[in-house]
Amino acid sequence: TTNGRFRSLLVGVNKGDHLVYVGRVGTGFGQDAVLRLLPELKAHPSKTSPFTGINAPRRERSVNWLDPVLVAEIEFAGWTADGLVRQAAYKGLRIDKPAAEVVAEKPAKAATAAISKLTLVSPRSQASKTGRPNVVMNVPLSNPDKPLWPDDGNGKLTKLDLALYYEAVSDWIIDHIKGRPCSIIRMPDGINGERFFQRHAMPGTSNLITLTTVSGDRKPYIQIDRPEGLIAVAQIAGIELHPWNCEPGHPEKPGRFVFDLDPAPDVSFDRVVEAALEIRDRLKAVGLVGFCKTTGGKGLHVVTPFSVPESGRLGWDEAKAFARELCIQMANDSPEKYLVNMAKKQRSGRIFLDYLRNDRMSTAVAPLSPRGRDGAPVSMPLTWAQVKKGLDPSRFTLRTVPALIGKSAAWRGYLEAERPLLEAMKALAGRPAKRTLAGAKSAGVPAAGP
Repeated sequence: TTNGRFRSLLVGVNKGDHLVYVGRVGTGFGQDAVLRLLPELKAHPSKTSPFTGINAPRRERSVNWLDPVLVAEIEFAGWTADGLVRQAAYKGLRIDKPAAEVVAEKPAKAATAAISKLTLVSPRSQASKTGRPNVVMNVPLSNPDKPLWPDDGNGKLTKLDLALYYEAVSDWIIDHIKGRPCSIIRMPDGINGERFFQRHAMPGTSNLITLTTVSGDRKPYIQIDRPEGLIAVAQIAGIELHPWNCEPGHPEKPGRFVFDLDPAPDVSFDRVVEAALEIRDRLKAVGLVGFCKTTGGKGLHVVTPFSVPESGRLGWDEAKAFARELCIQMANDSPEKYLVNMAKKQRSGRIFLDYLRNDRMSTAVAPLSPRGRDGAPVSMPLTWAQVKKGLDPSRFTLRTVPALIGKSAAWRGYLEAERPLLEAMKALAGRPAKRTLAGAKSAGVPAAGP
């Protein structure tokens, strides 16, 4: 649960005398399904986790353990390398099958097809007469061989390659975009052609894409809540995904910070790594949990989820003020390294600590979103062990990421890492900067505001 609301199921199967954790199910829960399911869940509370094994989730405040007596029917696409279900969707409870009989099913052998150098083969991808799929996750693609990225020495990357990439990472990416309005950067003629920034639904928008309303705007916004919606986005050459940073399902409530570390051209990437580590430590000092990813460009993002009171006492203005103050304190402490002023004439040799992505309608590129740049880079989630000297963001591309993310422990525990923003604000208020604000002004850093 999050803030008292149902969010997902943690599921397992029997293996001998043990219940083995096999993943999180976060889709398939419409309002009616939740109303039917919650009374059943509440009838079987437990103080301890029923799971065993190395993948067993840890106890978090947002997790409510249950006795393993309920059986659910779960539709999923397959198994990950570490034994978790891929693209799992809830279909309903089963009253005809005892919990003790639930074991891992052996999937039917999938048909394969020769497809590009991405080597992504899906049991739900249908092949055309040429051997190339033109239907991915039951979503037809028109002109699937349309080039979107030019030949980089390994061949061109097409609309089909984009769709197969989205399918390969969909079980990972959906948790970070669903429930949030999402702007799409479309490039129907490829990355060297005209670009369209689309946030509102348009006539003919696929019914696989959710339409959501936002206060103050009569036009519905795009929202991607299911894996098939990603394929519908690929069909319209939606290369980049830029979701809001709201709490899922609540556009008016902030839900996470994105700190964008944007270096001047003369700043090495190793220094950006140092900045990310410092942001992480500053967040930890005020009780927040930071996660890092590449941007698909020259910088890094540090992301932290948080919760705000149901009363609405803390909104977007207060959240942005917190992000601004944290960045200002960091810039005040090291004005020779950092600044929070966008003026290019002041940026030489320093890193711009961009807190401006934390407004209500501001967006940031989604984890695992491709970028419309040469080489098909991807915004790659990282473990903190990877954030070190020598990190090369150019290795994370549309071609390489599907295999890498399947073996990665990056952002493990993200969905359980929300911490109260109010407590963090109190902690930050008690941590004054080492340097005076007056002295910081001379370095191009504005004084802190409320």
